[in-house]
Amino acid sequence: MVKKQLLGHDIDVSDKFSSLVRGLFIVAGVFLFISFILFFFDTHYFFFSYLTSYMFFLTLTLGALFIVLLQYVTAAGWSVVIRRVPEVLMCNIPLMGILVVPILFGMHDLYHWTHLEAVLHDHLLQVKRPFLNTAFFIIRMILYFVVWSWIVKKFFKKSVLQDETGDHQLTLDLERSSTYSMIIFGLTITFSSIDLVMSITPHWYSTIFGVYIFAGATLIAFSVTSLLYMFLRKKNYLKDIVTVEHYHDLGKLIYGFNIFWSYIAFCQFFLIWYASVPEETDFYLKHFEGSWTYVTALLCIGHFGIPFILFISRWLKRNLTYHACMVGWICFMHFVDLYWIIIPNITPAGLDIHFIDITLFLGIGALYFAMFFKNLNKVCLIPKKDPRLSESLNFVNF
Repeated sequence: MVKKQLLGHDIDVSDKFSSLVRGLFIVAGVFLFISFILFFFDTHYFFFSYLTSYMFFLTLTLGALFIVLLQYVTAAGWSVVIRRVPEVLMCNIPLMGILVVPILFGMHDLYHWTHLEAVLHDHLLQVKRPFLNTAFFIIRMILYFVVWSWIVKKFFKKSVLQDETGDHQLTLDLERSSTYSMIIFGLTITFSSIDLVMSITPHWYSTIFGVYIFAGATLIAFSVTSLLYMFLRKKNYLKDIVTVEHYHDLGKLIYGFNIFWSYIAFCQFFLIWYASVPEETDFYLKHFEGSWTYVTALLCIGHFGIPFILFISRWLKRNLTYHACMVGWICFMHFVDLYWIIIPNITPAGLDIHFIDITLFLGIGALYFAMFFKNLNKVCLIPKKDPRLSESLNFVNF
């Protein structure tokens, strides 16, 4: 039975999502065009809103890359059948490299340290000038995407090649490569999060911020992976291959990384607030002004409390409808988290949602998933000749 499915249409989606891809490209075009028009009404706010949506999809892509590296570095067997979606998600790195360009054009709006007159009157910015300067920032952005693209190309190319050749040596090669790739990944996601987000508040210090962004990235990647496999299941793909057992383990990972995110978030807040160093507390003072206090409370309850209580049960993780609702909620909370980090720098008095926040998110999101399904059309839905495939197909939770 399994062999028949592996050889049949259940794992082959060639051109099956072509109409969906066209529709997503149209949606992306419409909302990005609307966003372009709105850009001229409030240029300054546009770049902060753009950075928020951009970081959502960049963290999703980097989180997917981490999932793939994690599976190889641990030589995981159970997760082989759920590896292809993260592999295709990480292939959007070149797209994110293109979409970072508007941020480079908006640096003067986003980053206070690009204002030379401000640097001249600020000793701390002068000290940070060798690192926080426009030329070096752009060089680092190019370096990040070159490195990420190199890792993605290496892992995706060999994984897909194995579908054709069945060469088990490819798995061994990628397991060895995953060790140093994981170190490179850790360094680049840390410095890129500092560059893109933390440097908006250049006086702020936090040695844990890179881990904070990493935790959110991994959480959102596992959540979207779970949702995408449920979507494929609804389209009658992989029903008997990606089973409730796999969704259960995805649920456990999502639950665990949500607690990890909460722990890092609390540690960052508690240590900074307890030390009460002015340069460190500046960030939180901005985020406790006006209605931002309620958003902070929403994150405490919605990002930690609700999933912690309502997603702890084994039965709830295995109930796919409930599972989908909960991980969808976590995805929403991840966007709220990024919105809470970035937007108070432009609207410090309180929450002020703009229409462009919606159009940019939908436009970038539609473009992102159009590219995802376009790439998914070209490959098999599972690594059908992976040496640990049998272990994954027969996986059972205990």
